[in-house]
Amino acid sequence: MTARLLRASAVSVAVLALAACSWRLETPPPEWPSPSPETLVRDAAAAREQAVIDATPDGAGASGSTTAQAAVLSEIESVAAPARLEALGGFYVPYPHQSPSPSPSDGRVDLIGAGMGARDGHLAEALVTDDPDLAFLLSSAGLSHALSSWYSAWVEDAIAQSTEPVVAERLLDSPALPDGGPVPSATSIDPAVVADLVVMHDQARYAYEVLAARAADEERDRWLARRDLQDARATALAQLPGVADRRESVYVLRSEDSGDSAARLATAQDLETVAGVTYATMLNGADAEDMPWLLHAAFDAYAQAAAFGEPTAESYPVPPLPGITVGGGS
Repeated sequence: MTARLLRASAVSVAVLALAACSWRLETPPPEWPSPSPETLVRDAAAAREQAVIDATPDGAGASGSTTAQAAVLSEIESVAAPARLEALGGFYVPYPHQSPSPSPSDGRVDLIGAGMGARDGHLAEALVTDDPDLAFLLSSAGLSHALSSWYSAWVEDAIAQSTEPVVAERLLDSPALPDGGPVPSATSIDPAVVADLVVMHDQARYAYEVLAARAADEERDRWLARRDLQDARATALAQLPGVADRRESVYVLRSEDSGDSAARLATAQDLETVAGVTYATMLNGADAEDMPWLLHAAFDAYAQAAAFGEPTAESYPVPPLPGITVGGGS
């Protein structure tokens, strides 16, 4: 009797074991949430920012270039790229308890090339994503990369005593953007908003004229050159359909804003920075058709503000995300 009970118990244990094994085999693997298309775009942008971080002197794949351009770009991006990566939310974690792990570098990374890659990738995705918030974030990040890349080259040219003029209309150079300029042939932006832009540029036109009247020689010529560009911009925008021309002949500029060369320089930089911030902020919710000209206009203004200053990384006026407030800054 005891033997039969033992055999029966053994059979029961075997059946339970088989049943348990069968249950495990038939149970489907857990289904982790699949990332949305927007998450994948955001993650790719984060990877581009990480590549820039890796290419800075303290990064894992830095090339250690000692050119003036690379040195200035490194100073800028060592602060800006981590801020953009944080704004992007870091890397997507596909399932619980996994640590994000960006792809390792195949070798020494060129910072200038990494910055250009981030610029073009961000702008290209900004023009096609359906998520307006993500489009704003990517376009702002791409604008910042474009400006830091341009400025680092500008500083190197200045050190080499280049004859490139300080005042010029500068467009954002990226294959991601279609051909165009800082004024559209048509726009879906509210004509009243465009009319405000007309006034902004016309006020700058007047201010530069006052600065020129208080200056002499090369400084005077510089203010007059920028005055002409501001005047042309205001006129072109005023000619868009439905835009009310509210320009005035005289505006107010405080005497202390043009009293000496230092004050005049600060005033000019403020004029351009305000225009840059204005256009960068307008990227928020802008249609894909309007983004290119807004980017060009923001780039031109920010670049001019930078070109007016000393050619050093410390005087660079562009934030990591132009037009976006991050942690209390803008």
